[in-house]
Amino acid sequence: MRYTIYYILITISAIGFLSSCISSEEINYLQAIDKQYPLQEFKEYKLAVGDMVSCAISSSDQELVSTFNSVLSTNQNALKTYTIYEDSTVALPFFGTAKIAGHTVQEAELIVQKVMQESVKDVQVKISVANNFFYIYANDKRGSYRVYKDNLTIYQALAISQQTTGTMDLTRVSIVRKNEEGSTIIKTFDLRSQDVIQSEFYYIQPNDVIYFPTNKNSFFNISSLSSFTSMVSGPLTFLLYSIIYNRGF
Repeated sequence: MRYTIYYILITISAIGFLSSCISSEEINYLQAIDKQYPLQEFKEYKLAVGDMVSCAISSSDQELVSTFNSVLSTNQNALKTYTIYEDSTVALPFFGTAKIAGHTVQEAELIVQKVMQESVKDVQVKISVANNFFYIYANDKRGSYRVYKDNLTIYQALAISQQTTGTMDLTRVSIVRKNEEGSTIIKTFDLRSQDVIQSEFYYIQPNDVIYFPTNKNSFFNISSLSSFTSMVSGPLTFLLYSIIYNRGF
């Protein structure tokens, strides 16, 4: 019986030891880890093949405005979205096509406006990115979130998604991103390093997928009282059963 108690105590001690395997160096941001990521100024997002945009117009020709802007989606509360095709163009009702991939939203507005002004001289154009979301993919959180401003940083993205660092391997975080041609590129970096600031990994773009691999030590990590209770309840139950059995209760 004595050996059984020793066994249980050793097991619980081992669990407690393993629960602290994830150190602060593994989960803290803005550490002085020299990764020498090159500085890169914020650049406005350039539309890519496969992006979806919405387009609204204004003009003195109210009939045209009403007709064009009333081409609604199935939502009935939003303007219809237009996909940028592989040839970099969008097809707009009544006006034909406009090549906008590889251009910023502001540049795209001017391009579309020029196309439309060949038919309606005083038309003004407003374009917005319809698929303006980033995505979090991690072991304990997966979801999509709106890119609510142009210069959204990765730290702000994590705050919005309420992503925690407990089970993440911050040394191998990846951003899956599209280039202007619509091809997928993967950028992997160490999110613990303060060198991430003002680097190519710092600003989040529409359609970015942020992937966090699982920390190899997270299997043993105890993150709450409930998880600790569940881990030790088995050995304690076995101990209690052994005592009752040996004493003949």
